[in-house]
Amino acid sequence: MSLINFKTSEQEMNIRLLTSFDWVTRDARLIIFARATRTFAQSFIAVLMALYLTELGFSLVQIGMVLSAGVIGVAAFAVLVGLVSDRVGRRNLLVAFSLVSAVAGLALFFVDELVPLLLIAFVGSLSTGGGGGGESPAQPLELAILPDTAPAERRTDLFAVYGILARTGTALGALAAGLPAIFQEFFGLSTLSSFKLMFIGFAVLQIAGAILYGFLSSKVENPGERGGWTNPMKLPSRRLIFTLTALFSVDTFTTSMVMQSLVAFWFSTKFGLDVSSLAFVFFFSHVLTAVSLWLAAKISNRFGLLNTMVFTHIPSSFFLIAAAFAPTAWVAILFWQLRSFLGQMDTPARDSYTMAIVGPEERVAMASIHMVGRSAAGAVGPSVTTALWSVSSAAVPLVSAAVLKIAYDLTLYAMFRKVRPPEEIERAKKRDASK
Repeated sequence: MSLINFKTSEQEMNIRLLTSFDWVTRDARLIIFARATRTFAQSFIAVLMALYLTELGFSLVQIGMVLSAGVIGVAAFAVLVGLVSDRVGRRNLLVAFSLVSAVAGLALFFVDELVPLLLIAFVGSLSTGGGGGGESPAQPLELAILPDTAPAERRTDLFAVYGILARTGTALGALAAGLPAIFQEFFGLSTLSSFKLMFIGFAVLQIAGAILYGFLSSKVENPGERGGWTNPMKLPSRRLIFTLTALFSVDTFTTSMVMQSLVAFWFSTKFGLDVSSLAFVFFFSHVLTAVSLWLAAKISNRFGLLNTMVFTHIPSSFFLIAAAFAPTAWVAILFWQLRSFLGQMDTPARDSYTMAIVGPEERVAMASIHMVGRSAAGAVGPSVTTALWSVSSAAVPLVSAAVLKIAYDLTLYAMFRKVRPPEEIERAKKRDASK
């Protein structure tokens, strides 16, 4: 086969993969739609949470504590996933996590004291995420299951679809964050009551996610031996796993410093944007993110997973710095949208990369360890941001996060540029053979 013919066939394959979804299995579809449902719910919570806590009279530092508690809960339960997923069953854990989050959402309707709120956020894993992206103890399980539902050459495309639907849910959830204003205007509800009504909606959506998980087949369970406990220190790829986890933790820490709840609060306090305006700002940012994930799959197939992760990520950090010093709301919104377009293009590439460089029997452990490390680091971010903000200005944590992200990207590239997934090695061999 000539080089021209090889490139043509590869391009045709990429087009088919991204325009036709008949290759997505039933289990993959259930997981994708369950996550989209979760991100929809978490997204409007992410926009509203800091504003709601402000209405309750909490200080900026206390708000950071509640947001951090949710992230810590994700980390704690991710440990549980790594230990018992093969014993309890992946499907059972997915259903359980959704139902616990539903109970936590209902509890928010009745509780307005700091200590109970911290407990609810922790137990319910009520992470509002760096961008409302659906962070949950369920995510390691989803990431481990999905590669087994598609051939290796379609793995990145599957993760792209997974991310696109999640971000579509996130975008619609951000738009739904404008509902409290409608409730107040047309139904005469107070600000607090309108916010609490959204918590009921959150709980209902979590129950819907549990139902979707409940229809998963037995194929989602670990094809290896059942009943074992995963010891991370005995994993064949442990050095690789722990090194990547350390690097990804830095990235997550910086992302949590500019989590959506805090950015929404920043837009509100600095530029006076109301809830309805914030809903549209984050709706469009997540739409742009969804589009970028589709492009990311195409770029990854052409230039490689690691190159996509690094060289789309770095420019987004410069846009974050620009947003921090924007003189007007419109300029800040423009830079934030540009940052949103580029800032998550690494996600499908990262998920595909981490699942490709380890064996199938290590995927749950890989995803769980990553989630633990990233969530533990992410738990610190909101508190760091609110502390720096309290003693200086919002620009300080925004710029700090951007600088650390750039350092992370450069370090990741330097350390892993020679570690390639099997399909990229195979493509390189085919290209060499056709010359």
